[in-house]
Amino acid sequence: MQENKERTKLTEEEIRVVENSLLFSGIKRKEIQVLLICLKSQKVSYSKGEMIFRMGEKISRTALLLKGQAHVEWYDYWGKRHIINAILPGDILGETYAATQGIPNVNVAADEDSILLFLDLSSLLHMCSTACPFHARLIDNLFAFLAKRNITLREKLTYITQPTLRDKILSYLSSESIRQHSAYFDIPFDRQQLADFLSADRSALSNELSKLKKEGLIDFEKNHFHLLLKEEEKVTLTSEVKPS
Repeated sequence: MQENKERTKLTEEEIRVVENSLLFSGIKRKEIQVLLICLKSQKVSYSKGEMIFRMGEKISRTALLLKGQAHVEWYDYWGKRHIINAILPGDILGETYAATQGIPNVNVAADEDSILLFLDLSSLLHMCSTACPFHARLIDNLFAFLAKRNITLREKLTYITQPTLRDKILSYLSSESIRQHSAYFDIPFDRQQLADFLSADRSALSNELSKLKKEGLIDFEKNHFHLLLKEEEKVTLTSEVKPS
């Protein structure tokens, strides 16, 4: 882990990630620069595989992912890993534990070399002396992000409670297709991570994916997927379209 001592010195690409994040939505760049000072921001780099937050260690700051990718994972008593969700650029992490000064029962690990912007959540949750309106907007955005995170976790519950592994896979891929507005999309997991995310065995997952591919329901290359329609389904969809 490498800390950048110049707290608010961000590259142009990193600034755009902050601007496009839900946490800073609707806040102008010059106002963001003020907030980053107020929130005692600090940029930190992590190597692939390095722990960002570790189970059992107190979290005092939240963080916004500027670059790279990470995931939240939990290990049960027998050492089996369960992936809770993926963290992508613009997402924040550790917000719940930072707000409560709680001790996490999960790890957050970097999937690749990553850069995070740590923020002092205690400053975020208390209005500054000037009561600036963009600070109030930041608090509103935080609640919006928490609501979005809750929806994401509820969606995962839908995937893992499907009766079969096939249903788990199809419900997850269908949801990702809808979320990304395309039949072609990337998922933020490799095969082992996807298995851990869906609470499945990796070999069984790979076999089921191969079956779905042979059946013409999906096509894929590593983490890039394409959802397909069978010929009879195309005919049905076409027949349902009424002429204008």
